[in-house]
Amino acid sequence: MTIFLSYFINEKTPLYGGENAILIEKRSQISNGASSNTKYLKLPNHTGTHIDFPNHFSDEGKIINDYSASFWRFKNVHAISYIAKNDEIIDKSLVDNYDIPTDTDFLIINTNFGSHREEKIYWNNNPGLSPNLAAPLKVRCPNLKAVGFDFISVSSYQNRLLGREAHKAFLLHNDILIIEDMKLDQIQGKTIKLVTALPILIDKIDGCPITIIAEYE
Repeated sequence: MTIFLSYFINEKTPLYGGENAILIEKRSQISNGASSNTKYLKLPNHTGTHIDFPNHFSDEGKIINDYSASFWRFKNVHAISYIAKNDEIIDKSLVDNYDIPTDTDFLIINTNFGSHREEKIYWNNNPGLSPNLAAPLKVRCPNLKAVGFDFISVSSYQNRLLGREAHKAFLLHNDILIIEDMKLDQIQGKTIKLVTALPILIDKIDGCPITIIAEYE
């Protein structure tokens, strides 16, 4: 069985800080006599289900071009169910309290915060990850390539300074990519066998929307 772990992007897609910056407009329409239907898209590169690369927080950090095609297949995926509160910072106790397999290459944190995606609290009071979580995760899971979750950013909007340090801790100091705003409402109770994550191939980008497909038993 196969499911999407990404959201479709539209003009109502929530953005960090409540920004209203997505434009999807018609360029040509068959109904108006054109030979085809086309659209014009304007949106921030950190829109919807998207990935952060190290260059997002360092000019010297890796960009999308630095990752091979084979990188985007994750064969040892582990999902944690962790019900997060508004503004909560998830810290290193996650490693102590959950039995994360040491061969994990993609860790998914399912907090159920995605149920608030159409509400203001989704971007205004989102939970975040602590900088002190990154290193213990990498020590326990040396092959960890990415962490993803169902809230809008690793940076809690009410704790933005801490959030910037968290970005750096994951992306720069521990080489763990960040996938934000994942669609996780269908994974509860499922054993995921394989994840394929396909970022939009925009040259030299620091982050971009990503389509994630999961196969489960």
